[in-house]
Amino acid sequence: MSPVARAYTPHKFRYFFDKVVDASLDVLNWLKEHHNLLWVRSKFSTEIKCDYINNNLAKSWNAWIKEHKDLPIYCLANAIREKTLTLFAKRRKIANALSPGILPTVIHQVNAGSRGLGHLKVTKGHLEEAEVTEIYKDEEVRRHVVYLPQHVYTCREWQLTGKPCSHALVVITTLRQPNMDQYVDMYYSVKKFQVAYHGIIPSITDRGQWPEVDKGFKLFPPVMKKTRPPRRQKKKGILL
Repeated sequence: MSPVARAYTPHKFRYFFDKVVDASLDVLNWLKEHHNLLWVRSKFSTEIKCDYINNNLAKSWNAWIKEHKDLPIYCLANAIREKTLTLFAKRRKIANALSPGILPTVIHQVNAGSRGLGHLKVTKGHLEEAEVTEIYKDEEVRRHVVYLPQHVYTCREWQLTGKPCSHALVVITTLRQPNMDQYVDMYYSVKKFQVAYHGIIPSITDRGQWPEVDKGFKLFPPVMKKTRPPRRQKKKGILL
């Protein structure tokens, strides 16, 4: 299923998915019943500039608040607010110190990806348009077309991520002194980074100074279900 989810083009998705269905026809019914959300890159919108198909973001969030997860709801919410407030202030300071253009980290990633492309052959009929062929054991395996001005590449990775992939980079590097900034989507610009952390989280007093409000009802604690043994729950994830 991994190649199915990671495929950028519909035809490659269908190629791998047909193999999965041939191995087990029940997978179709299981996906319809338990996983009817969008989970394949080939069906992602090119507007989002993101190709995440894992839960790394959720894992990072859980690791970030791990030391506060056992606190009462009020304390947990306040701890998260303080951590977010501090994070925004730090990122805002970094953003204001950066020069205009694309984020340096992204440019570093693009420059690193432009190395080791000897297995790709470029055939150009135009200065900013080319055919890129993958060579494996002296044989041509796959060929795609790169359109530099439109930031379009027929494998769709460039359109989905907003960053030129190896096939686009091998064409870009044929140009004389290319400016990598113009081939990266504005999603990764310093301006967007500044906008993301522009908002300021208001400071608040402690709970004892909050105004009293008549809720009109009395809130009782939830009824505990005896589904877990009476012991301290684990905080650390278990790697399988």
